[in-house]
Amino acid sequence: MDIPKIKQEQLIFLRNNDVFSITERGVTTTTQEDTLAASDTITIVAAVKNIRSITVGGVAKYVGTDYTVDYKHSTGCVVTFGSNQTGAYVVTYDYGGDKIYPDFPRNDLTINSYPRIAVDVINAPIEPFGIGGDTFISNVAITIVVFSNNSDNLDSYVQTIKDLYVSNAKNFYYLNFVKPTLIGPTVNSPDKKDEIMQKNIDIMGMFSVDKA
Repeated sequence: MDIPKIKQEQLIFLRNNDVFSITERGVTTTTQEDTLAASDTITIVAAVKNIRSITVGGVAKYVGTDYTVDYKHSTGCVVTFGSNQTGAYVVTYDYGGDKIYPDFPRNDLTINSYPRIAVDVINAPIEPFGIGGDTFISNVAITIVVFSNNSDNLDSYVQTIKDLYVSNAKNFYYLNFVKPTLIGPTVNSPDKKDEIMQKNIDIMGMFSVDKA
């Protein structure tokens, strides 16, 4: 169980599946193409928000299974493969601003900063997994809070998120199984001058195992 990687995977999942359009997010989709010669890294010198896909030599590569991403590396965005790669590569990614974040909006944001989504891990109880003391199991609770000035749009965004998780329950790397658990009420967002409403959908990442 790796909390930063779990949180990043959910954030990138929402960005890649266009819960908000690229126009709403304020990003641009583009590609970087070059050739690797027995190298295990790709560096993208841009404000990369999410990598949509990577192919090397025409073969699709998958996050976690084949590579990891450091979106905040000092040299830009760095993709690191589990082994050296050779061949022509294509990385498709979004760069620019964004409105889907791993934290909550500041109180001084203007109405033009919305709609917006915040993602956070809210609970991860850890229990022994069998006898022996070196293996533990967790169910990781994650909240996704959507902010908007329009209640109909708010419901639509939450419905889209729910449907995405139902369709992709077993398609994550850092969590074995993910299920929606709760959709909350629409409420006025605190300290937003009654201009912004919010609604949460919570998900549960099941059966995350740690072994010493």
